[in-house]
Amino acid sequence: MKIGKVPPELLKKAVYPFLGINRKEVLVHSGFGEDCSVIDFGEYVAVASSDPITGADRNSGYLSVLVCCNDIAACGAEPLGILVTLLLPPDSGEDTLKALMESIHSAAGKIGIEVLGGHSEITPAVTKPVISSTAIGIARKDEYVTSSGARPGDDVIVTKALGLEGSAVLASDFEDVLKGSIPVELLKKAQGFIEKISVIQDGLTAAATGVSAMHDITEGGLLGACYELAEASGVGVEIYGDKLPVLPETRSICGFFGINPLGLISSGSMLICAPDGQRVINALEKKSIPATMVGKITSGNHKIIILDGTRSPLNPPERDELYRAIEIGKQLQIK
Repeated sequence: MKIGKVPPELLKKAVYPFLGINRKEVLVHSGFGEDCSVIDFGEYVAVASSDPITGADRNSGYLSVLVCCNDIAACGAEPLGILVTLLLPPDSGEDTLKALMESIHSAAGKIGIEVLGGHSEITPAVTKPVISSTAIGIARKDEYVTSSGARPGDDVIVTKALGLEGSAVLASDFEDVLKGSIPVELLKKAQGFIEKISVIQDGLTAAATGVSAMHDITEGGLLGACYELAEASGVGVEIYGDKLPVLPETRSICGFFGINPLGLISSGSMLICAPDGQRVINALEKKSIPATMVGKITSGNHKIIILDGTRSPLNPPERDELYRAIEIGKQLQIK
């Protein structure tokens, strides 16, 4: 298998048939395009989601908290806490463990959640620190949102800009490679994107306006997120390529590595579907959250991206563009 997320066709054959027994208390079960499970607790629901951090070296502890809690916010739920599993290679020192926990603590404090517990272990099974987090959130039973609720006619919105996480990771982990070709001030701005990774306020604000579906744009970038949401909802989607918000810093970094920003991991941007997109945008802008109308949900199952007047199939990347950039960056570091 290739590096990156397990592809949809393999999930359907090797994962989804083996999910135990469906419980009546579970309102949203595991499925393609759904990042969270929703569990019935009467007037309220518990929302749970797990994510690993494997691509980043610097800021991995900080990212492990935010990407997991972003999934909770995509359900319109408020994150309460996380469980963290840390796997460290045998050559790790106490300073590595402490630095990771300080980073996790910093992110948790910033968004107001607790580290509820977890597990830490030194193991030869990994060659660098691996972090896996499970986030828990809460929402009223009649207010949670899923990835499978998009309906034909919905407007498609993205918040902030695409490629924020990928840009921050590459600018931080490969600063030595990039600084000869990209101005230092631009690299510093890209590294600062780490402060824009949370979409908790994006999700909670949008959910309060009345949305059909939301999906955190993570591995696979916009292309992956649109495909997953459309598949989960059983609908088609048209995306207007010339409307997509990509910052100059991201374009420069992607240009250096020769990668597509639309397939780059994009934590920091929320994909939102709503019957009245402008209402959602207005609500977000009142919270100083930039948002852009980028497409439309359609009937059928056609997934299209329109760029320069040309209609092309919208397909998820085989793997996130971040992995390709990392391979190139490591080769350049060796030279």
